[in-house]
Amino acid sequence: HSIISSVLLESMRSLLLLSLLLPLAWMATVIKRQANVSENVLPDDETAWRNEAVKKLWEERRHMGHTPLIRMDQMLGVPTVDVFIKNETASVSGTLKHRFVWALMLWAVVEGKIKSNSSVYDSTSGNTGASEAYMCRLIGVNYTAVVAKNLEEEKIKQITIFGGQIMKVDVEKRNTIAEEMAANHSGFFINQFGNADAAEEFHESGDFQSESTNVFHEIASQLKERNFTYPHYFVHSAGTGGTISSVGKYITRYNLPTKVILADSQFSLFYEYVLHNKYSDNDTVRPDWVIPGIAGIGYGYNHAPIIFKNTTSLLRTVIDQVARMPDMASMAAMRSLRDRGIDAGASTALNFLVALYKGILHEEGKGDVIPKPERLSLVIIMGDPGAFYKSTYLNDTWCEEKLARFGGMKALNCWKDKIDLAIEKGNNFMKNDIECNI
Repeated sequence: HSIISSVLLESMRSLLLLSLLLPLAWMATVIKRQANVSENVLPDDETAWRNEAVKKLWEERRHMGHTPLIRMDQMLGVPTVDVFIKNETASVSGTLKHRFVWALMLWAVVEGKIKSNSSVYDSTSGNTGASEAYMCRLIGVNYTAVVAKNLEEEKIKQITIFGGQIMKVDVEKRNTIAEEMAANHSGFFINQFGNADAAEEFHESGDFQSESTNVFHEIASQLKERNFTYPHYFVHSAGTGGTISSVGKYITRYNLPTKVILADSQFSLFYEYVLHNKYSDNDTVRPDWVIPGIAGIGYGYNHAPIIFKNTTSLLRTVIDQVARMPDMASMAAMRSLRDRGIDAGASTALNFLVALYKGILHEEGKGDVIPKPERLSLVIIMGDPGAFYKSTYLNDTWCEEKLARFGGMKALNCWKDKIDLAIEKGNNFMKNDIECNI
């Protein structure tokens, strides 16, 4: 009995000691945890790189300044209409994508998607690629543009002069291959089509000392300086959908009296997508993309469905109206604008055609925002220069060959004559449009 009592007594002593030590051990753990609150999440060198990258991007923003806003003074056929052109070709990389890519790049750096050792990949029709190459070189990371095999050499040169690498593929495979290349090389697929929406907050423009990049904020400021109010219409086409969506959000957020019009190309799916939300996951039958199309504009060559924040950043709910123009008319409008000293690309010509058409309807007393004779004002964006298309849309031989199914140069000149008469005399160029179906 005495032996058993001794064992029990020793066990009780051990349990008592353990009960005293456990709280002490727990308190030591808590103290240790409290002592670790100052540990860094990122290595010091990575934090320093990110801070420097953000600093360089904001310095770039200050250097960017404001691109010119031009008032067209040759619109004799629509005397009560003011058309303003926001000339984004004055940016360092030569296109409207400069401000967009600035915002996209800042988003990717801030969220840690681009790091000091990153390689960036994207699918591009050229303009975004040039701006991405520029911004990647600015912050010191490698960049590869995945482009269509037949991309204009002028655009390829624009990418490579900023240090970008080129990968040529079939146009419909661009997105897939860009994503695969990023995955295989531990890089980042920046996906301008799916991620443009993520950069929205960096497009915002408030009273912060470092003004951001929303193009409509800039337009409104420039119009105010010239004693104009907000325009009645903002007309723009969509490739990624990022620019027109950022403008639409800005106008909606601040309840501004401007209607946003999507100008779409002939064989794009965006027209139906915006109007009826078609060609998404549940739509299996869709029309084919017809080459050559309008460079960088529309949706159709991508066989994937139109999915917001995945394959497009076009937010249909902030668009007020949609308009579709024949591709041949857009190509002809490039030449009409060039004759008037405006060296604009195909997407700009498309924007201009829609603005001209709305102006003609206003002159005919068929406008939908204000009655004639009140002045109607519209703003379009000049997205890239016509010089990028010397080998394609502005080359007669190329047009005769590539546009043969539409009537070649004869049909193109027919459209140009109709557009010239619209500008000079106010003729409705969309009436009897079958005249140019040669």
